[in-house]
Amino acid sequence: MSALSGLGWLQFEHLCAAVLTIEAGIPESAWEGHADRHRGFVWNEPVSIGGRELPPPVIVRCIWLSGGNGARERRLRASAQGLEPRIASAGSLITFVNADVEDDDVQLQLGLLHPGVKHAAFGEAELLQAIDRHAALRLDLPSALSVGDTRARLDADALGRSSLDLGAALDLAPVFVPTEAYARALGTLRKHAFLVLTGPPEMGKTAIARMLGLALLSTGWEVHECTRPEQVWERLEPERPQLFIADDAFGSTEYHPDAAERWARDLDRALRTTGPNHWLVWTSRPAPLHAGLRRIHRERGGERFPQPAAVQVDAADLSPPEKTLILYRHARAAELTAGQRRLVYEHGAAIVAHPHFTPERIRRFVAGRLRSLDAGADVGAVVDAELSEPTQAMATSYAALAEEHRELLLAMLDSPPGPVAERDLAAALRRHASSGLSHAPVDLVDRLTDHFVRVLR
Repeated sequence: MSALSGLGWLQFEHLCAAVLTIEAGIPESAWEGHADRHRGFVWNEPVSIGGRELPPPVIVRCIWLSGGNGARERRLRASAQGLEPRIASAGSLITFVNADVEDDDVQLQLGLLHPGVKHAAFGEAELLQAIDRHAALRLDLPSALSVGDTRARLDADALGRSSLDLGAALDLAPVFVPTEAYARALGTLRKHAFLVLTGPPEMGKTAIARMLGLALLSTGWEVHECTRPEQVWERLEPERPQLFIADDAFGSTEYHPDAAERWARDLDRALRTTGPNHWLVWTSRPAPLHAGLRRIHRERGGERFPQPAAVQVDAADLSPPEKTLILYRHARAAELTAGQRRLVYEHGAAIVAHPHFTPERIRRFVAGRLRSLDAGADVGAVVDAELSEPTQAMATSYAALAEEHRELLLAMLDSPPGPVAERDLAAALRRHASSGLSHAPVDLVDRLTDHFVRVLR
């Protein structure tokens, strides 16, 4: 089985497009179609790639092989037949394929031996080498780190000085999907050196931060996970590139108000430590961030600090294709039986469309309940029950709430269906508050926002 197979055809085509852009300067927008059927284009200018000069017109192909040997051979033959009418007028050929391009049969079936046509072929070995060569590729497409020996790509010196939870990050690599939220997060860091990841629990805030860290570790950056602002100052080294990850920086997991105030109070100093070689990622509720930045703008109005919207990325913004790929990556990494893979295929649309879909619940389902299903099980009901059940992390967060916050959530359950107006919530809360209303409902909601409730404005 190809080492590239774990990527799936969609990420494989992104990998090929990234390699072509980095090594030949051809933009991803030139491509047409998809790798699982037909993906390619004709480039009518000379191409310099891999130390070779290829004359135009250049036919570029991306071929994804899947299934057993018979299916792979049929796909190769179909590709060769599609190339045959066009190859005579071509000046050159560039082929990307998840196979060994040194194999004589593969070369013949791909048309790489056609006389008079120059060619450049990127098979499995060549693409693995490209992943090793290009730091920008690993940062833009961190799932590529899962192809081959992930740990061997990390800078040993930087790793030795880092405090990243390496085991957790390495476990993420085979299942991580670089979503649009990941791309926006990386773009925000490149522009502002400061990023705030928001969204409900289980939606991948920590995963995005740790995969950013893993990719940067492969380029020589140190990566530090911090729970207190003081840890940033203790580990800060101006001469070394460093990423700091303040997970749940404002105390949103354990709901410690003092933690929130500490980070917000030090926001000014934290922002002053950031720059091209010092990035800071916080996973946070938005409200304390807004309050901290308002304080900075009030006290230092003449200086340039980012507006909240400029540095805030919602990790929960997942598209159906991204959810599908998350499900595929987890199923692929779990090494399921043929019967279990069939269940995922047959019920995949319902899983992806489930209102309680989260990457963490998908991981739990694939690694646990899916493996114990028997042939007569009501799979739809099992999927619904599994995805509706909070994870242990969510239950732990709930248990850490103060009594008044738990009473507010109970009051919401005792309110009419749909969005709950503040007046209705206050009335319900009076019925459930054990010691009266010590805080206005809006103040209690602020601490629960994004973690347990959403506020519609």
